[in-house]
Amino acid sequence: MDRKIKILLISITVIVESLTLKSWLVCKNFSDIFHFSSTHIALQLEDFVHTEKGTSILLTRLFNNKPIDNILYLSRLYLQFWDVRFGSNWFSFIGYFGIIMGVYYIIANKKRNVIHWLMLVILFILPWIEILISPSFSLLLKSLYLWVPFILFSLYGIYQFLSHGVFKRRLIIVCIILVISAWWLIFLNADMQRYCLQ
Repeated sequence: MDRKIKILLISITVIVESLTLKSWLVCKNFSDIFHFSSTHIALQLEDFVHTEKGTSILLTRLFNNKPIDNILYLSRLYLQFWDVRFGSNWFSFIGYFGIIMGVYYIIANKKRNVIHWLMLVILFILPWIEILISPSFSLLLKSLYLWVPFILFSLYGIYQFLSHGVFKRRLIIVCIILVISAWWLIFLNADMQRYCLQ
């Protein structure tokens, strides 16, 4: 009986996730918030330098040089991809929850193997494609590397979450998150505007 309920919940999760992606298909691309731009870095550095009048040239150059600022800028873009505000819109709440649970169960698993580590490495590398390359094709095609692998991993995380601990309690938690995710679909179009170019 528990197995049938797990399969039902996973199926409902797939439906909610698919509806979430469908809402995003009105977008032509992600906004510049995820794309690295050397021009933006140059403008940012110029702005920093102009606001530091009276500061010694050595300190200004130390804290406002291109390599350090590039690293900080790329880190910020990468962390924006993992930000819960974006994740709850792109993957939905249940998808984001599943990804977190998947990472947790791989790290907590004493029997983790090469496949587990490979999954984590792939998931942490995939956002760099959008940040550094920003391929100019449709969001539907981008979802093949920025949505499908994460959702499959999310389903793994949800299954692991339901398989460990008190089943009824975990079932209630997943059901609540599923209801919130389905409810959030109503408001999704308004909230994704900061990430979406239409």
